[in-house]
Amino acid sequence: MMVAFLREYGLSGARERARYHVGRCVEAGLEDDAAFWMRVSNQLENLASSDYGPGNLFTPSGQISPTATRPG
Repeated sequence: MMVAFLREYGLSGARERARYHVGRCVEAGLEDDAAFWMRVSNQLENLASSDYGPGNLFTPSGQISPTATRPG
């Protein structure tokens, strides 16, 4: 899910959407779903705070982020 969010929204948008889903699930009393989205949110936060950002992430089909560039 994290990769799909990164592809669709970029890092900042993915972080925002994951936090939105955590809140939505908590309000609805969906504990398991909230825990899932919290893990996604934590992974995105860890990525954002690391030196290994989405600009360095590649899959066999190409870049994860449309704004990412392959290191030269």
